[in-house]
Amino acid sequence: MYGNYWHFRDSPFRNHFRRTFYFPSPTHQASLLKLRYAIEQREEAALLVGEPGTGKSFVTHLLGESLAESVAPIVWSCCPFDTPEELVLHLAVEFSGNGSTGSGYAALRELETFLTRNLQEGHHAVLILDDAQLLQNVRTWEVLRSLMTRKIGGETPWTLIVLAQPLFLPLLDRLPHLEELFTLKAFLRPWTPEETAQYIKHCVKTAGCDDEVFSSDALEAIADLSSGIPRRVNRLCDLSLLVAFAEKSHQVTAAHVEAVHDELVTMPCQ
Repeated sequence: MYGNYWHFRDSPFRNHFRRTFYFPSPTHQASLLKLRYAIEQREEAALLVGEPGTGKSFVTHLLGESLAESVAPIVWSCCPFDTPEELVLHLAVEFSGNGSTGSGYAALRELETFLTRNLQEGHHAVLILDDAQLLQNVRTWEVLRSLMTRKIGGETPWTLIVLAQPLFLPLLDRLPHLEELFTLKAFLRPWTPEETAQYIKHCVKTAGCDDEVFSSDALEAIADLSSGIPRRVNRLCDLSLLVAFAEKSHQVTAAHVEAVHDELVTMPCQ
């Protein structure tokens, strides 16, 4: 709606994966490097922890694009699984591409057969487990750990990438054997005010505008009110651009940002 007004060729602040709008902040670059290293070294598992909206899914999408063709297939699954059998059945279906596999034992055999064939064909599989903090069933984690530590001909056939909020960490404290599975751990921290401002300017320029669309006080307000969480930054920027457009302003100011924030935090639940 406001694109032409601000001379944008594309919407600058969407909350979904777009490679061209990636901002290589130190925390995202470090996390991406660790996850890629874990896969390239054929590690059993790696852990990426971050608050909601910090970009865990974005990083793993970038990861998938950066890997060699021999890394395949890459399966993305969301928790939770109520039972260990449900987990095994799900993995067998997702990796093999077949339908229902019957019992948990049959599913396990099918999964092992697939991983063996995949490895023989020169491929290394990846399982990305999202929202892992929702999976609190200890037995399911023990089964998953057992699956990830199995070798085929002395080689690790797949790597597990776990994405979780900090709520997941107490579970690791209770399960030291599971904690040892993660040879690499990465933590996505919120952006600093400087990084937040750099990101906003990067997105504006990438969208095709060379103007100073956001005033310096607006940049400070966004950094403060978003706490440096990328998803919040995008939301504040998007709606502030809309409000400033509606008022025919030449620039987004702190007043626009604060008005948007106040409306978001005071909106009643329906």
